[in-house]
Amino acid sequence: MAGGRHWGGSGDYVEGERVFAPPHGSFDPDWVAGLVLDRLGPAAGAPRTVLAAAALADAGRRAAGTGADGRASALTEHDAVPAGTAREVVRAVDDFAAAYSLD
Repeated sequence: MAGGRHWGGSGDYVEGERVFAPPHGSFDPDWVAGLVLDRLGPAAGAPRTVLAAAALADAGRRAAGTGADGRASALTEHDAVPAGTAREVVRAVDDFAAAYSLD
């Protein structure tokens, strides 16, 4: 950190917001929002709270069997998430689900 500011990523571990991952089998939309911010940074174009809400909405669509393209479209059309960010939310939800035994 230079000048007391954090440069890049969500800073979850660096800033001490979180040290341990969520328990296996549980979904944490805030954690997914952090993944999106780590990957896109300011280009996400949405605050963490909006990304967490989008992740939760996407997890529900994923559980209902909607495919990745349909889920990204729904995030853009119904949840007003920018298209590129919506695709990253979908990817982060899928990555989280695989890593934390939600499948």
